[in-house]
This record gives sequence, C-alpha cells and structure tokens, in this order.
Amino acid sequence: MYELIQRLIAFKYACKVNHWSTDNYSKHLLFDRLTEDIDTWVDAIAETYFMAEDKKSVFNANVLNPKFINRDLVKSCETIISHLEELQNDGETNEGLNSLLSAIEEGFLNKLALAKLA
Repeated sequence: MYELIQRLIAFKYACKVNHWSTDNYSKHLLFDRLTEDIDTWVDAIAETYFMAEDKKSVFNANVLNPKFINRDLVKSCETIISHLEELQNDGETNEGLNSLLSAIEEGFLNKLALAKLA
C-alpha cells in the first residue's frame, strides 16, 4: 500500500514537471487537470490503511521515490492501474479499502484517457 502512495505522489510530481516544461497552454492545463484528486486519494489511503492500523511510522521524507517518477504519463497511468488491480486481488484488503482502490482505479482510467491527449 505504501508503494501505491509513492506511485501516486510520483505521478503528481511528473505531471507538475510536464506542466512547468510545456509552452503549449492547452497541455499546461491538461497536466494540471491530471493532478486532480491525487492528494485526496493519498490522504484517504494514509488514513484508511496506515493510520487506522497504527502503521504511520512508515511515513518519512523519502515518500517521493524517484524511481517511480515517469514523465511518460500514459505508462505511469498504466502502471498505477496494474498496481491497483494487484492490490484489489491479493486478498489482503478489506471491503472498504477495496472500494477506495476501485474508485482510484476508475479515476486513473479517466486520467489514462486524458494522458493520451498530451
């Protein structure tokens, strides 16, 4: 679950780097749009899984894992969707967490469609 948080934060960071690097105004706006909901999802996972299970000690300044930063946002979306599916199918998450992961997956399917426009 911690890796998912790291991947979500890395995705937002990659979107912002792309946002700051483009001269195309429509892409500039698109990259901002791709960051929507990321903070909400990260917070929901942190509270639902880590804080509720008293596992908050995992959080440190290295939560942004550079190896997960990929400016190819299509590939990044696909990797996150795959990771979400693995988490939902591993049998280690409860119904509430699976519902959250499913909602995030749905959101990333939409982000994938948007990323393909960039």
